[in-house]
Amino acid sequence: MEASYDGSISGSAGMSTGNDNANASLEVSAKTGTVVSVQAGLDGNNVYVGGSYSDTTEAHLTVTGEAGYAGVGGSGSVDTYVKSGTEAELNITAGQNGIAAEAGASIGNAAGVDAKGTINLREASVTAGAGVSIGEHFEAGAGGEATFKDGKATVGVSGELAAIVGVDVDVSVTVDTMQIQKDAVVVASTTTHAADVVVKEAPKAINTAVHETAKVGNTIANESKKAAKKAKKFFHL
Repeated sequence: MEASYDGSISGSAGMSTGNDNANASLEVSAKTGTVVSVQAGLDGNNVYVGGSYSDTTEAHLTVTGEAGYAGVGGSGSVDTYVKSGTEAELNITAGQNGIAAEAGASIGNAAGVDAKGTINLREASVTAGAGVSIGEHFEAGAGGEATFKDGKATVGVSGELAAIVGVDVDVSVTVDTMQIQKDAVVVASTTTHAADVVVKEAPKAINTAVHETAKVGNTIANESKKAAKKAKKFFHL
């Protein structure tokens, strides 16, 4: 189920550049008016419900970029904005993949900057964000999640409290358990091969060690006899 009302006017313009391994883009956007939406329903075995209200006039300058190769890379974005008005939002998802919830509200006039960066590896990705704003406004929000979907486990926390000057910090970590399983198979195969080599080479190593030990023992015995003879001569025994 979804219902919405959009009484806003908006516009945007942008440009982008890049190649197979990296790209960057810049966008300028503006919006004024009231937007209201409500959503509820099922996504597989997960239930979700959410709602938002916005009556603002705002303008944004957003720059994004990303680069990567062979499953390793990173991305980042910076959003500079000015905003005036009222906003409120609530979103909840719960089901077989876990639970995630987020809520927030703001009112007043503000100017600020938000930034977010992500580092991607084959087994995991880490996302962190931070923002700061200033103006005659009040803003509060918090969120958290612990979810598991398609072999990926994600744990995240976020929170903010702003009055005149605001600070926002978010951190989320996603671990690809499927990739870990694949890597574990490789490690297990390598370990098994190494164990086979050890089993085959162990008798040889033991025989060599026994032989060398016997040689050292004979050498010590011979030297001891020589030393004893010299001692007898020295003391005229």
